[in-house]
Amino acid sequence: MNSFQVLTKKLTDDHKKRLNWFMENKNKEIKGWPKPLDNQLLLCRPKGIYKPREIEYALSIRTSINGPYDDKLIEHVDGKFEFSYFQENLNTRKRDLEYTNLAMNKCINDVIPVGVFVQIKTKPDPIYKVLGPAVVKSWKDGFYKIKGFSDTGEI
Repeated sequence: MNSFQVLTKKLTDDHKKRLNWFMENKNKEIKGWPKPLDNQLLLCRPKGIYKPREIEYALSIRTSINGPYDDKLIEHVDGKFEFSYFQENLNTRKRDLEYTNLAMNKCINDVIPVGVFVQIKTKPDPIYKVLGPAVVKSWKDGFYKIKGFSDTGEI
């Protein structure tokens, strides 16, 4: 059993199925907005961090080419990646009240993976790359440190 399977083993079937989608579609490019999986969203338009109502954790994060945050991504040849992903909300007084940040912190505490989307082309035909699932390792100075799984599911 690889690291990804171990970390998702205790999740609900629905949550596990959505995270498995990220592993199965790792490194694929998707034209337009990703389609729901069995009527369940994989990410949302209004926010970069997607926390479904029925799941206590953040499910996915996405970055946009023209977004307001200074996210930094380093990709490795084995499929692993390192991502410095800025929290929701630039206002330091409001950031700790954002349900999305609270859900990301819960991912850190319970070591629950999130799926990662990166926009690689903007309008009129946006394209997203599915980087795959990743573990949110820590938060410091507004940035979440995220480590992506390898192509074989190891962290």
